[in-house]
Amino acid sequence: MNPFSFDESSLMEFYDLKTLNPTNSWTQDSTAVYNLEKWAVQTPDMVNSYNVLKDLMDQEQQQQGLNGMSETDEREIKRQLEIVDDPLRHSVKIIQLIDTLPPSEVTNVADLTQYLINNKNFNVKKFLGDIHNKDSFTELSQSLDILDQDIQNQANDLKRLVQENFTKYVKIKNRLDQIYKQFLDNVNAKDPSLNAADALDVDQLGEKVDTSVREITRKLKPLMECQSKLNSYQLARLFIEENKQFFNLPRTLERHISNNNYQSFISEYLKGKELYKQLKADYMESPSYPKTIDTIWNKAEQLTEAYRENTWSTLINNENLVEQQSVFLPLISKLLDLKLTENPIIKWINIKLEKFEADLSTNSERLLEKVIAAQRSIVKINEKISEDDDEHIGVNLSYYTTIGQLFSPTYTNNGSPVERSENTSSDTLPESTNGNWNKPEKDLTGASLTRGLTDSPNVIEMWLMIVRYVQELSVICNKFIDLWDHVANFLDGSYQNTIINEKKKNNILVGDTNSISNFKQFLVLEDDQIKKIRDKGELFVTLISGKLLLLFQSSQESLPLKQASSTKEDRSPQNYGFVPPNANGLSCLRYLPMIIEPLLRFATQLAQLGISKRCIETTRELVGVVINRSISAISATRQRDIGNFHLLEDWEVHKLVDGISNSGSKRIKYAVTQFPEIVLTFQQYSIKTIRDILYACERLPVINEISVVSYPSKKQITPIEIQQIISMETVLEAILKNAAKDKDNPRTSHTLLTLTNLQHIRETTFVEIRKYFDEAFECHLSDKKLDIITLLQKMEVSIFGNYLSTLKINLKNILDEKFHQIDWPSHTSNSFRISDYILESLMLLVTIHSECYRIGPQLIEKVLRDAQVFISRFLFEALKTYVGAISSDGLLQITVDLIFFQKILGSLLEPETKATLRACLQDCFQNKIDKLDKCINDVQPIVDSNIKKTSIQFAAFQC
Repeated sequence: MNPFSFDESSLMEFYDLKTLNPTNSWTQDSTAVYNLEKWAVQTPDMVNSYNVLKDLMDQEQQQQGLNGMSETDEREIKRQLEIVDDPLRHSVKIIQLIDTLPPSEVTNVADLTQYLINNKNFNVKKFLGDIHNKDSFTELSQSLDILDQDIQNQANDLKRLVQENFTKYVKIKNRLDQIYKQFLDNVNAKDPSLNAADALDVDQLGEKVDTSVREITRKLKPLMECQSKLNSYQLARLFIEENKQFFNLPRTLERHISNNNYQSFISEYLKGKELYKQLKADYMESPSYPKTIDTIWNKAEQLTEAYRENTWSTLINNENLVEQQSVFLPLISKLLDLKLTENPIIKWINIKLEKFEADLSTNSERLLEKVIAAQRSIVKINEKISEDDDEHIGVNLSYYTTIGQLFSPTYTNNGSPVERSENTSSDTLPESTNGNWNKPEKDLTGASLTRGLTDSPNVIEMWLMIVRYVQELSVICNKFIDLWDHVANFLDGSYQNTIINEKKKNNILVGDTNSISNFKQFLVLEDDQIKKIRDKGELFVTLISGKLLLLFQSSQESLPLKQASSTKEDRSPQNYGFVPPNANGLSCLRYLPMIIEPLLRFATQLAQLGISKRCIETTRELVGVVINRSISAISATRQRDIGNFHLLEDWEVHKLVDGISNSGSKRIKYAVTQFPEIVLTFQQYSIKTIRDILYACERLPVINEISVVSYPSKKQITPIEIQQIISMETVLEAILKNAAKDKDNPRTSHTLLTLTNLQHIRETTFVEIRKYFDEAFECHLSDKKLDIITLLQKMEVSIFGNYLSTLKINLKNILDEKFHQIDWPSHTSNSFRISDYILESLMLLVTIHSECYRIGPQLIEKVLRDAQVFISRFLFEALKTYVGAISSDGLLQITVDLIFFQKILGSLLEPETKATLRACLQDCFQNKIDKLDKCINDVQPIVDSNIKKTSIQFAAFQC
C-alpha cells in the first residue's frame, strides 16, 4: 500500500475541512469550530500559551461528544469485538454471540460497547440477560469459575501494572515540583517585589497540574474498574450459589409444566414465593438491591400466569367437564392454588349457565325456523293440489286402509303382546288389559306404529322436525340437569370439602391453616352469590318453558309468526300449531308420543332439581298445557278424520264375522267391509295414546315429593269421555254420508254392506270401544244408556226400510204389469203352468236372496218375510176386484199360482203370508170351502210338476 496515497475524504478529515477549496472564513469552512475570541485581544506569550492550548483541546473534546463517535472509534470497537473472546466462553468470539441477538437489541455501534468487558460502557445486566440468558445455573457457575481463575492468574500482572504506573505518577509529580521551584527561583531573581503566585500564575499552574493528574487517572481508571468488576463477579457468583434454587425457579417451573406435574409445579412455586419474600426482606434496607431478584420472580409469575390462563381455558372450554367431576374439581383446585382475582367456582358456574342459555336460544331459533319452513311447504303443496281438485280435503286418509299392518300387535287379556295378521278377527283387538295399563317400563310409544309411513312425506317431514326440535331441547336440558347436580354440590359445600380434603391428602395444605383461610373467600359462597346462581338456573327453566309453550300454544296460523294463538280454542286441527297442516290422526298417534315423552321427563327432572319453587310452578304449568293441548289435538284430528272415513269405503268384503240372525235362533257369519275394523283399531289406539299421556305420572319418578304430572281428576276425564261419545256419533255420520249416496237406488250391495257394518258396529265395535275406554279410564261408559245406540238402531231401520221400499216398488211393478196382463174373467188354458207374475216375483226374491246370502245372510229372513207379505197383500187387493167374475180356468190358474208360491217358499213361508193367500183363494171361490179344497187337490199334480221343473231356479229357497 502506498503510504503517500490519499483521497479527498481523508484530506478533509485530517484538516477538519468541509471542502478542499475553502473560499470563506475558517469558521464557515471548517468542520471543527473553535471559539478563540477571548484570546483575540491578548498576545500569545509564555504565560497564556498553555491556556490557549488547553482551551482548544477542551473544545475539541466537547465537539467530539456532540458529533458522536468517530469512524476511527467505530472501527476500533468492531476490531475489538472480532478479536475479543467471551469472558465466560473463551473458545467463542464475542461477535459470534452478538450476531445471534435480535436486530432490535443492537441498533448502532455504540450499543456494542455494552458487551465489551474492557469498555467503560460495559453493562453486566445486558451482557448476562442478552448473551447468556439461556445459560443454566451450572453453566454460569462453571464459567465464573474459569473467569475467576483467569482473574487470579492476571492479578499479579495487574498489581505490577498499577505499581509501575504509580511510580510514573510520583516521578511526574516530583518533576512538576522541580519545575515549579525553578520558575519560582527565576522570578524572584528578576523581580523580588513580586510574589510567586502573581509571577507564575500559580493558580493556573495548579489547574494545569490537576488536569494532567486527571488525564493520568483517566488512563488508570479502566484498570481500577476492571478490578471492581472482578470483585462484582465474585460477589454475584457467591449470591447465585447461595440462592441457586431461586435462580433456577423459572426453568424448574417450565419443566414441571411440560411434564404436566402440577403438584411439583405448585410446590416449587410456593417455595419460590417464600424465597422471594425472604430476599426482599434481606435487601429491604440495602441500597444495592439486586434487580435480578425481581426479574427472576417476574419470569416465574409470567409462567404461573400462562399456566393459570391455560387452566382457565381447559376448565371453561372442555365440554365433557359437566359429566366428569374428577376433571373439573382438580382444575378448580389448581386455580385456587394460584393467584386469583375472581372466584373460579362462581365464574365456572356462570359461564356454563350462560352457555346453556345461549345454546338454547340458538338451537331453538334455528330448529323452529325449520319447523316453520316445513309447515309452509305443506301449505304450498296443498294449495296447488286444491286448485286442481275442488273436492280435495287435504288430509291423506289412505294410510287408514293399512292400519292393521301399521300398528304393532295389541294386547290380549293377560297383557301380553300378540301378533296381528290379516285374518285376525276384531275379537283379538285389545279388549282389556286387566290392570296392565300402568306398567312403568312402558313409555308413551308403547303402542307405537310399526315401520311404514302413516301420512304424506311432507307431513312426516314436519313431524320429524318437531320431534328433533324437542329432542334437541331435551339434550340441552339433560346436560343442564347434569350440570346443576354439580352446582348443587357447590351450593351445599360438598365439593368444597372434597377440594380441601384432597389438598390435605396431597400434603399441599397440611399444617398451613393460613392457606385454607385464604381460600375461604372462594370456597364459602355467600347467600347473595347462591341466590344469583339459583336465579340463573330459574331463568334457564323459564326460557325453555317459554320456548315449548310457544310451540304448544300456537295455532297453525300463529306459529309462523312465533306467537301463541290469541283465538279461542274451537276443537279444530288448525288450532294446534304443533300439528302439521293436514296431518291425519295416525301420524298424531305415532309422533305426538315421541314429542311428549322426552318433554315430560326432562320437565319433571327440572322441577326435581329443587332450584326454586318458581321452577316447579313453571314446569307444572308447561306440563299441564302440553298434556291438555296434545289430548285435544288427538281428539280434533280423530274427529275430523272419522268424519271423512266415508271416503275410505271401497265396498269390498273385508272378512266374515259372527252374528245372530234376526230371529235370534242361530249364529251366522256375515260380511263386513274394512270400515268397522278401521274404526275400532283407530279408536282403541287413540284411547290408549290419550290414556298414556294423561296417566304419564305412573311412569315418571317422584323425588323429594315433587311431581309435575299429577294424577288425572274426574274433571279432566269427563271432557275426554264426552269427546269419545262424539267421535262415535261421527262414525255414524260417516256411514250416513255413504248411505245418502244410494238414497235414490238403495237396493244395491252397498246398502247391504252398510247394514252389515252397522250391525257389526252395534254388536261388536261400539261394545269393544266402550269397554276399552272404561278399562283405560276407570269409567262406566258401557253401563250408560247412550243416545248413540238408539240412533244406530234407527239408522238400521231407516236404511233397511229404504232397501225394502225399493224392493216392494220393484215387486209392485212386476205384479202390476204381469198380473193384469191376464184376462181373468175370460181366461182359458189347456196346460196350466205358473203365471209370469209369480215366476218373476219369485226370481226377484231369488236375486235378493243371493245378494243377502253372500253379504248378509242374517237379512234374508227379514227381506223375504216382508217381500212375501207384500206380494200376498198385493194379490189379495188385486183379486178383490175380480171376485165372482173369474172364469173356471181362471180359478184353476189362481189356485195353481198361489199353491206353487207357498210350496216354493217352503220353510221361509210366513204364517201371515199363508193366511193372506188362503183368504185370496176363499174370496175367489166365494167362501166355498169344499170347492176350494177339491180344486187344491186337483191341481196338486200340476203344482208338483212345475216345482220339479223350476227346482234349480228356486233352489235358494230350499237351503
